[in-house]
Amino acid sequence: MLDVSVSYIGSDENFSQALDKSARYLGVSYHKYPSHQNPHTIACEPLLLIIDMDTELARSGVGLSRGLYDSCLVVLALPESGDIDVKILRDIWNDSIDFMNKSIKQELLDKRISFYIRHLTAVSNPAGEVNQNLTRRISDLQENLTKINLELRVQNEVLDKIGQIRRLSRKINCLDLDKIATVCIEEIPLLISSRFASLYRFDSEKGVLHLLRHNHPYPIDRLVILTEHGNSPMAVAIGQKKLLLIKDFSRWETEADTTFQRMYARNYQSNSCIIVPLKSDERVLGVLNLADKINASFFDDTTDWAPIELLSEIIGSAMSNIELYGEMCQQARTDGMTGLVNYRTFYDELDKEIQRSKRYGGNLSLIMVDVDELKEVNDTYGHRCGDLALMHVANQIVYCTRDIDIAARYGGDEFTIILPNTSLTEAKVVAERLGEMVAGNPVNINGDEFYISVSIGIKQFDRNKSIEEFVNESDNALFKAKSAGKNRIHAF
Repeated sequence: MLDVSVSYIGSDENFSQALDKSARYLGVSYHKYPSHQNPHTIACEPLLLIIDMDTELARSGVGLSRGLYDSCLVVLALPESGDIDVKILRDIWNDSIDFMNKSIKQELLDKRISFYIRHLTAVSNPAGEVNQNLTRRISDLQENLTKINLELRVQNEVLDKIGQIRRLSRKINCLDLDKIATVCIEEIPLLISSRFASLYRFDSEKGVLHLLRHNHPYPIDRLVILTEHGNSPMAVAIGQKKLLLIKDFSRWETEADTTFQRMYARNYQSNSCIIVPLKSDERVLGVLNLADKINASFFDDTTDWAPIELLSEIIGSAMSNIELYGEMCQQARTDGMTGLVNYRTFYDELDKEIQRSKRYGGNLSLIMVDVDELKEVNDTYGHRCGDLALMHVANQIVYCTRDIDIAARYGGDEFTIILPNTSLTEAKVVAERLGEMVAGNPVNINGDEFYISVSIGIKQFDRNKSIEEFVNESDNALFKAKSAGKNRIHAF
């Protein structure tokens, strides 16, 4: 049985019997009190108190529920005629919660009484406490639901960005550094609403950052020497080999106990930036800077960090592939021992220079060099010494030539030098200096020294001759130099 009491103050026996029947049907207690009963003396809680409008109490309009228990409902029972004294209604309106016609059918009366009882049960102790706990739990669930919705929104935003990364990764995955730089400066900033971007290539041997591309409307450093800017964000990111997200630059300086000169700080609308070291394995190849968050005070750890970190790995791998491809191309073009261009590259470069000479004019000369008595060096000192002799000649060639000159290892113990914009007379000067440098400087091996010399042939290009004739005539000049004795120079 529910712990609710239904009480009636009045003299209408028929209505009292109907109330008693409803109480038994609903499993609650019922009490009838005479018309003159003071409601304050009814000691039961929770209480549904029904007061007949025919009683003196109702007609007097005195306070009914004032001072009663917190869990008490006061309902006024109207005469069967349904007439209401307006004056009485106005006086007791605030003290009652409802009006009930005494001529109500039993079935409807049961439902009305049941409604009042359910309300009292919900707000009464201990049921009221349960209801309060339930309310708190609902509030907690709503708060958790709000958090989940926020997390889902963030996750959806990240997933959307990851979808964009797939498109960008296809553009980045190439062997063209210029295309990669375009994506970094023009498209990646749109991904996280960054206003400015700059891309640097990192020379780890020299500790120098070289600017490749940027979209700043004002000049920025084209060369950053890390030894001179050891406390800069880029230096920190390279040193830690981790993405650095700075929400507030001034606060970051305070926490890092450092000060960094920001010449153009006034040009930024937000004080936040992301410094991205571009890595392949654990080697840093470059740095991408993203600065000035659009329509926000700082970059976000959840929505901005993950997409950029993933892109940094893709960019780093692409830059590593470009570097590896360049090394492979260089190896394909050069001689592995001396570092000079190889036989095939020599002919490609010579053909280009011949075409250039024919089109624009200007002299072109070719020097052929042969190491004297290399076989004797190998037989006497071993092939290791023969290799050192070849490297010695290659080093002297590099020392005696210009950047525009093209030196090649022609084969075995022979070398060639292409001299653009050089006459035969000028080529002789180079050849003489080379011969003197080779013969005048010893080859060192394990503390021992020995000397070698070279024979040199020179030929100036004749526009009426083919490339094969040009090379053959140069080779003939070399043959005559060797025939005349070692350490000789002959011009064709």
